Amino acid sequence: METVGILVFYNGSWVHKDNIESYEGGEAKGIIVSRNVTFSELVDRIYKITNADLNKYSLTLKYSVPLSSSAYKHLKVEDNDDVQYFLKYSTNVMTSRVTPLLATLKVIEGHGIHGCNGIVSIGNSNAPLAVVVRDRNEVIGDSGTENGVTGFNWKDWVEDVNFECVENIVADFCVPRNEEEAYSAPNVHPHRESNFQASMVQVTQVQYENPQQSSWTQMDTSQVHLVHGKSVEDIDYGGGLSCINWEANFKVGRVFPNKIALIKTLCLAAVRGHFRFRTVQSGKRRLCVRCWQLPCPWRLRAYKVGLHEFRVVKYDPFHDCDLRYLSSHHPQASTGLLSDSVKRRFKDSRTIYTAGDIIKDVRQNFGVTISYSKAWRSRELALKIIRGSAEESYALLPSYCYELERTNPGTLTYIETDVANHFLYFFMSIGACIRGFKCSMRPVIAVDATHLKCKYKGVLFVATAFDGNRNIYPLAFGIGDLETDAAWEWFFTKLHCAIGDCSNLVVISDRNLSIENGLKRVFPEAAHDVCFYHLKGNMKASFKLKKRDPILGFFVRAAKSYRLAEFNRYFSMINNERVQTYLVRAGLHKWSRAHCDGRRYNVMTTNIAESINSVLRFARMLPVVHLIEKIRNMLQNWFSQRRDLSMKCKSMLCPDLGEKKLRKRLDAASRMNVVKINDMEYNVLDGDMNGLVHLQNYSCTCRKFDLEQLPCKHAIAVCRHLKLNPYSFASSYYTRATWAAAYAESIYPVPPQGTWVIPENVQNVNLLPPISKVMPGRRKTQRIPSKGEDSRERKCSRCGVKGHYRSTCKDAIPVTNKKQII
Repeated sequence: METVGILVFYNGSWVHKDNIESYEGGEAKGIIVSRNVTFSELVDRIYKITNADLNKYSLTLKYSVPLSSSAYKHLKVEDNDDVQYFLKYSTNVMTSRVTPLLATLKVIEGHGIHGCNGIVSIGNSNAPLAVVVRDRNEVIGDSGTENGVTGFNWKDWVEDVNFECVENIVADFCVPRNEEEAYSAPNVHPHRESNFQASMVQVTQVQYENPQQSSWTQMDTSQVHLVHGKSVEDIDYGGGLSCINWEANFKVGRVFPNKIALIKTLCLAAVRGHFRFRTVQSGKRRLCVRCWQLPCPWRLRAYKVGLHEFRVVKYDPFHDCDLRYLSSHHPQASTGLLSDSVKRRFKDSRTIYTAGDIIKDVRQNFGVTISYSKAWRSRELALKIIRGSAEESYALLPSYCYELERTNPGTLTYIETDVANHFLYFFMSIGACIRGFKCSMRPVIAVDATHLKCKYKGVLFVATAFDGNRNIYPLAFGIGDLETDAAWEWFFTKLHCAIGDCSNLVVISDRNLSIENGLKRVFPEAAHDVCFYHLKGNMKASFKLKKRDPILGFFVRAAKSYRLAEFNRYFSMINNERVQTYLVRAGLHKWSRAHCDGRRYNVMTTNIAESINSVLRFARMLPVVHLIEKIRNMLQNWFSQRRDLSMKCKSMLCPDLGEKKLRKRLDAASRMNVVKINDMEYNVLDGDMNGLVHLQNYSCTCRKFDLEQLPCKHAIAVCRHLKLNPYSFASSYYTRATWAAAYAESIYPVPPQGTWVIPENVQNVNLLPPISKVMPGRRKTQRIPSKGEDSRERKCSRCGVKGHYRSTCKDAIPVTNKKQII
C-alpha cells in the first residue's frame, strides 16, 4: 500500500504584516497515512496530534496554492475529494518543497476554551506531473480572507513550480465585482484518482456567497467536462462532415481549451442548426454571441478561466427565428471550419478529394451551398494543416537528412543551393541499397526522370537496377528543377560518389541528350544504351504509326532477336527507308541483342518512368520532405516484403525469372538430340537452326546462353544428356542466395520530429525553397504522356465505367440480391 508522510505544525499564531498574514511558531509532528486516506481518518489523526476534544473544537483544514510570486490562495479541505486533490497537488506539483496545510481549531459555541492553529505539511513526491494552476496571475485579493502565507517564505520557492508543464489544477478565484470584469472559475477540485483520465477532468462547483442574478441559465452543480489536447470536447472536426447527428451540447459550465475551439464549435452548431449568430462582445477574456435575428432569445456568453480555457457561463438554447430569412448560403461556413471538417481525408496521400467533392458533401450533410473558390481554399488549408507548407518542408530538409543518415548508416544525402541559399538539387541513396547493389546486382543501371506536382514543381531523378527476380531495385533518387545538362551531371556526380568506379557499367535511358552529355563527363568508360520502350514510342510519334502497324511489329522482333541473321531478316521487312535510317541513327545496330555482348545485355523492355510513376503517383504532389519520407517508406516495405519472399523460396534460382525460364525451356530440351563433338562442345539438333554449345565458355550459337548468362534450351539438353546440374551453369545473380543478400539489410524509419537531436551547424542552415514561377490556373492531375506513348482508356474494375480506375471511383454500387424472395 502506498503511503504518504505528513508533517503537522500546531500551537502557532497568525501574524499580520503588510497586509500579509503568516503563521509563526508552534510545534511539529510527523505522521504516516495511506495514499487513499479519507477525510474522516485525516481529521481523527489531527485531533490526536493536537490533543483537542472532538466535542469542544471544530477543525478547519486549508492549504495555500501559490499563483504567482506575490499571489496565492487558500483552498479548503472538506471531504474525501478535497483530500485526494490536496495529496495529488502536493505529490505531483510541489515536488521540491512541502505544501503546507493549515489546520484551525475553533471552540464550539457554549465552550469557553481558546482556539488553536496548526499546520500539516506533506513530504512525498513520486507521482508524475498531472496538474496545473489556472489563472495564476489574475487573482484579485480579498481583504476579508486569509491573504497571507504560512511560516514558509512562498517567494523563495514558488519559482520551483513549473506551471507550464503540469495540468488540471483549478484554484478558487475571487468573484468579479461587476459583470464587466472577467468571470472567474468557482472553487473546484478533481475527483479521486480512479476517476482521472488523460484527456478529461470532472469538476464540481462550489457556490458563491452572493451569486449573480440573471435571466439566463446559471451555473449549477452539474459536472463540467474539461478536455485537453483537442480542439473541442466531443466533436472531432476530422469527421465533421460525416457526423450527421452531431449536437453542440452547449451547457453552462462546459470548458473549451481555447477561444478558437469555442468559436469553431459555435460555427459548426450554427451550420448544422440552420441559424446564424452575431458577435456582441469579443476580447481576450470574454465572448458573447446572440442570434442575428431579434428578438430571438438564443445567446451564449463565455469567459476565460485559465491560461487559455473558456467556460460557458450563460446559455439560452431556444430559438424563435423567422424562417422567411433562411438561405442556402451560410456565413458561418467559413474556410477554416470546412478545412477542419475535411482534413482527415488527406491523411492518406493516395486519397483523391477534390473541391467538387467538398461542395457535394457540404450540400448533402449540412444543406449549405458554398462556392468553388471557398471549397478550393478549404482544401488547400486542410492540406497545409496535415502536411505543412512547402516552405516549411524545405527548411526542415537538412535536419531530416541528418536523421536519415544517422538511422541508416552509409546513407548519402546531398543538398545543393545557390548563393542566396535557395534550393537547387537534392540527392539521396540509402546505405542498404548501395551495399546491396555492389554485392548482388549486375552493373546495369536504368535512369529516368518524372515530373513533380507539388507547389514548386521540379523533376524527380531515379536510378534503378534489377535484382535476380526481375524486380526494380531503387539505387538513388534526386530532385532538380529541369532535365538539363547541369542537373543530370550533378546527379551522376553524386551517383559516382555512392557506387564508385564500377567496371563494365551499362546505363540505360531514353534519348535525352542531357543524360548522354552528363554520362560522358562523369562515367566516360560506361556504355550507354537506349531503352527499347522509349525508342518505340519516339518512332511511333515521329512517323505517325498506328498502334498495330506492321512496322512496329518488325521493329520489336528485330530488337529482341538474338541471332544476327534473324535480326537482319526482320530489319529488312521494315519497308520504309526513313524508319530504317531513323533506327540506324538511334543506334539499333549497336545495342540490340544481336549486336551487344554479355555485359551489355539488359532489360530494355521496361519503362522505368512508368514503373516509378505507378508507385509514386500520389506522393509526387507532397512537399519535399513528405515525398522523401514516402520514398524511404516505399523502400522499407519493398525490402521487408522481398526479404520474406527470399526466405520462403525453396528453389535454387529466383522463382520469377531463373527458375521459371529453366522449367519452360526444359520441355523443349527434352525433345532435342545431342551430338558430341568433343568433351566441351556439343551440337544440339532442334529441327530449326540448331545450337552449338560450349560448356567451358558458357556459350551457344543461339546467343541466349551468352547474353542472359542462363542455360538456354540447347544447354539444358546437353545437361540432360551428360546428367549435369543445369543450375551450376547459371550466373550467381540469379541464385536465391544472391537475391536474399540484396535485401538482407533493413531500412529504418526516421524517428518523430520531436525526438530529433540536431547539431547546431545543421540547425543554422536556412534552406529556402527554389526560385520558380507558379503558373496560374488549376494544377494538372494527370501525367503528361511521353512521346509516342499509347493513351489507354482506363476502365474501373469496381463499377465497370470507363474514364477512371478503382482508387478514384466515387460511384455507388447497388447491392444486388441474388436470391429473389417470392
